[in-house]
Amino acid sequence: MRKYRNVPGLVYAVFSSDKLIDTGCVGNKKLKTKDPVRWSNRFQIGTATSVFNSFIATRMVKEGKISWNSTIVQIFPQLDGKIMKIYNRITLRQLLSQRAGLPEFMEQSGYKEIHSMPGTPEQQRLAFITSMLKRKPKLILDSITDASYSLAGMVVAAAMLEKAGKKSWEKLVDEYVSKPLKLDIQFGFPAAKDSTQPWGHWDNYYNLTSHREDYWAQFFIPIAPGGNININMPDYISFVQQYLLALQKQKSLIDSDVTKSLLFSQPFYSIGWANLKWNQFNIAFMNGRAPLYSSYIELIPEKNIGILVLCNSGTSDGRSVTMKIGHLLREYYTR
Repeated sequence: MRKYRNVPGLVYAVFSSDKLIDTGCVGNKKLKTKDPVRWSNRFQIGTATSVFNSFIATRMVKEGKISWNSTIVQIFPQLDGKIMKIYNRITLRQLLSQRAGLPEFMEQSGYKEIHSMPGTPEQQRLAFITSMLKRKPKLILDSITDASYSLAGMVVAAAMLEKAGKKSWEKLVDEYVSKPLKLDIQFGFPAAKDSTQPWGHWDNYYNLTSHREDYWAQFFIPIAPGGNININMPDYISFVQQYLLALQKQKSLIDSDVTKSLLFSQPFYSIGWANLKWNQFNIAFMNGRAPLYSSYIELIPEKNIGILVLCNSGTSDGRSVTMKIGHLLREYYTR
């Protein structure tokens, strides 16, 4: 399947709350090389970063630093009267559950507008969200079943967490995920910092091409909370096992009831996670879209199983192969 979809390299894992069940890695780190992908290599996870954001929000809500019902103008009172009124009462929960109606902001043409914004990360994100909140909503969401993914909405949520936590999103990731779980979470293209890591790829005039180290199609600072995390498979598994441990009512950084709410409190898209009913199973999942990488994450609570698939292609084929391999693994391990 990897060869058919022209994806250079790919890794996958199936695991429970306490053990590995199945793993594999195939292909190469870079197109037209014979440097094989390894289990410990790093991949950018793209929009699956939403799972980390909901995890951080959960811990901050428990600490009383912010509420699920905190609104944009409560956290940023200086925006009152400067943004479209329709956004005034939008809450953190609505943003993380993709029910705020904000523009998607997934087209790379928009990235050129934000690659050199001035100021600290928090200042750049505030400038970005102010611009987004002045734009007409993509759609008016008036039903609990309505949800429409917005990278811009995810960044607004992260900016609210930054303000409430009084530190940058990157530092929040370190405080609430990396340090307590002893994980090495990094940001940006893995190969930009270490050329021995898998290079990202995309279609350039209908030819698969590896990125340059300074490539512009990246999650620049203003939108970094929407998809900029890169991580290796062992650490990613350790993070996702926190959800499985919570669902098994074992020791975890997040509570069992809260975890169920994150995954399944609303149909189609809950808090940081999409969901569906498949056969007799409840499935929580997230497709990780990035310009140069693709990923897929899935939880099957009734089986105490997690599935991760990562690859170094951001093409439609890359997204397709990670999702389809994830589905094949689901079918096999729920037999």
